[in-house]
Amino acid sequence: MLSFPNLNQVLENYSDAPMTPKQILQVIEAEGLKEMRSGTSPLACLNAMLHSNSRGGEGLFYKLPGRISLFTLKR
Repeated sequence: MLSFPNLNQVLENYSDAPMTPKQILQVIEAEGLKEMRSGTSPLACLNAMLHSNSRGGEGLFYKLPGRISLFTLKR
């Protein structure tokens, strides 16, 4: 399973607004926060991780309601 250990850092430090998974991945790649391997699908893995961690009361992230996937940290 692909993990994104610096995801909290990205959401805290790189945007004042909620971000889409694609925007988050662009920051991760630009800052070199995670090594991306060929043969994996980082965007699909990130998207799945964000969705699974935004469900329930103990999730780390909050998904804003609406059509587009926008995520922020729970405060």
